[in-house]
Amino acid sequence: MFISEIAKTLKLTTRTIRHYEEIGLIKSIRLKNNYRFYDIKNIDRLRFLTRARKLGFSLKECEELIKLFDNNERKSVNVRNIAKNKLKKINIQLKDLKDLKESLEWLVKRCPGNDKPNCPIIDELAND
Repeated sequence: MFISEIAKTLKLTTRTIRHYEEIGLIKSIRLKNNYRFYDIKNIDRLRFLTRARKLGFSLKECEELIKLFDNNERKSVNVRNIAKNKLKKINIQLKDLKDLKESLEWLVKRCPGNDKPNCPIIDELAND
């Protein structure tokens, strides 16, 4: 399959596909006309990468997952550990976002939102 067909099918940009190839996650076959052709193995890898990226895995994590994907003798504990680490990071991010939300809600409640210049939001942002 050619890059433009894959991009359309998987809803990726051709630049994303080229980038994955540049960093070694997939590999194309170069035809005589220099077009890139991707075999089923690399199409499956792209589908896998697309799903992994939608779950929030970084490119480094995807690289580890692809190695495990290709390894028929992999141990599921290794895959599980990568997913557990990602889940731990997401939970930290959620806590941080919750804290940010509460801080912003508190600031918004304190601001009168009128025509006068004094604003607790500006005051808070200006302090250390």
